[in-house]
Amino acid sequence: MEITLIFDSRTMKKREERFGQAQAYIDSECIKLMTPFVPVGLPYYKNAGKLRDSVENPEPGVIVYMAPKARHDYTSTVNHAHGGNPQAQRLWFEVMKAHYATEILKGTAKILGCDI
Repeated sequence: MEITLIFDSRTMKKREERFGQAQAYIDSECIKLMTPFVPVGLPYYKNAGKLRDSVENPEPGVIVYMAPKARHDYTSTVNHAHGGNPQAQRLWFEVMKAHYATEILKGTAKILGCDI
């Protein structure tokens, strides 16, 4: 037995638009919710906010911190709470996910028209 499904092109276009909106929501929420956990130097340091302000979203689903030593600060074995941000953590994306994954998932489901 063979089953063939044919989708209307308008339906596929709507689906792609919704997935695009959902991905944009996920990216913006991740950037917003990661900010409190990104290390920041004390205000009198030359590049105090450089890491936190260097975030880019070059394509959907990709978030990049462009500041020098961003990779080192992310994977460092030392937590960064001693700087200008008391909530700063290494692996700030993982910390953000631990705190807010359910909230982001619920918002994404709402955009896609699903119930969780």
